Amino acid sequence: MALISRWFKPAKASSSVGIYLTPHCLIAIDEHPPQLVVRRELGNGEPVAQALRALLDEQQWQGRRLHLVLSRLWYRQSQIDKPAMPDDELAQALPWCMRELVDKPLDTLLFDYIELPASPTGQARIAVYSSERDRLAELVQAVTPQCDIATIGVDELAMANLLEPEVRGLLLHKMPGQELTLTFIHQRQWHFSRTIRGFQALDDERMPVDQFVFDNLLLELQRSIDYAVGQLKLNAPNRWYLALPRRVTPAIQEAISQVFNIQSESLTSDTLSPISLPALGILREEQA
Repeated sequence: MALISRWFKPAKASSSVGIYLTPHCLIAIDEHPPQLVVRRELGNGEPVAQALRALLDEQQWQGRRLHLVLSRLWYRQSQIDKPAMPDDELAQALPWCMRELVDKPLDTLLFDYIELPASPTGQARIAVYSSERDRLAELVQAVTPQCDIATIGVDELAMANLLEPEVRGLLLHKMPGQELTLTFIHQRQWHFSRTIRGFQALDDERMPVDQFVFDNLLLELQRSIDYAVGQLKLNAPNRWYLALPRRVTPAIQEAISQVFNIQSESLTSDTLSPISLPALGILREEQA
């Protein structure tokens, strides 16, 4: 994932910390073993940049190389046909390409892009990511000169680094308070995702697992796969991964096994919840 790394200068520090910026908290993972997850809640009305600075002080992470991951409220993704121009020129031309697709002044935004699989007609495609320049600048100012920022990425791309490089993967992912998301990942590259609505109850720890009915979920999974493979001409996934609340994961694995005859793998553990995975994923990007 090369997204947004060129927005800032490469860092000079020697060891890394991955930090996921969510609307309600910061989730951090130190690359040094045992890679414990650190969670810092945002105070009422506390700016994220201020909370980030406080987190670095609390953990004594001065001098570390930071890899920041933006949650969905920080960025916008748009998919467009790739303009016919050299790649080095395209990076500079992104604002002009996006002028009719964004609702903010172009000079207030930063842009980057990733390559996508060609359309069924053979047209080259890209996904363009945009984020507000001033908000990102506040993050840089908050940690300078304590730390260097090596990368600012986005969660859906950071998650792709958790899969093995050769895998054609399907990832079913659920962040607290967000809708369920299905993503196609090939060779650690994001190819396609779809939001599956109606499953917020997966976050409800008071609801007994045996009361969940997964028929609608399985139907939506099949529809999404049919669309991605049949209409978009993407390769069918050969491995399935789950990043879901631990208490519902076994039941969903069993339902998937019965209907699709495939054994899905969980990316979560007793110490790694779904919300911690983007921070781990962006660290894996550096190690790749």
